[in-house]
Amino acid sequence: MAVDFKVMQKVKGNPSTEVAGDRRLKINPGQDYKYDMPKELIFKVMEEFQLESLFNSKGETSEEYLINQGKAFMNLLINEADSDTFRDRTAEMIERVAKQTGISFPHVFERYVELGILTLRPRDAWTVTEATTKALKVRNFNCSIGKMFAEKRINNCHVFCLAANQVVAEKTSLSLDMSCSKDLNDGGLCELVFRVQQGG
Repeated sequence: MAVDFKVMQKVKGNPSTEVAGDRRLKINPGQDYKYDMPKELIFKVMEEFQLESLFNSKGETSEEYLINQGKAFMNLLINEADSDTFRDRTAEMIERVAKQTGISFPHVFERYVELGILTLRPRDAWTVTEATTKALKVRNFNCSIGKMFAEKRINNCHVFCLAANQVVAEKTSLSLDMSCSKDLNDGGLCELVFRVQQGG
């Protein structure tokens, strides 16, 4: 999109002076900020939690087991992602803005959802299709978990993801309705939808 310089000329002064001094997010000269998730976080989480742990030695699983594994995975991820070792500038800024604005959804919640995908299945293709203060939709195009379950002819993999993200909702003090829709042809396409409950 081209910038309309005629419109820009009408802007008087520095727009940043309209923001209260204590609310400005300043960059400190010489400070090296890290915004990208460190690959070491992926290694650390995968070292302690492998996808194969979603099944027992016979290749079987149950809904209760998947719920427990989903919770265990996300608690591990949250502890590591928020540790001094792996906490990054993105996390700091997201939480600072949430505190200043009073709005934590979707951004604070979304950070953990995205980290969950990146650490457990870093090669999956996925995107955020909607991110508003009322709804977050995350679409996965070749879900490693879904494909692994399809190979075993099991179709309840979404239980794991929903349980993991329920831990995030509790950590971020959000009341959310969560759902998952999947490709019935076992192509690895699924979409997680998170909606803020009325009054939540």
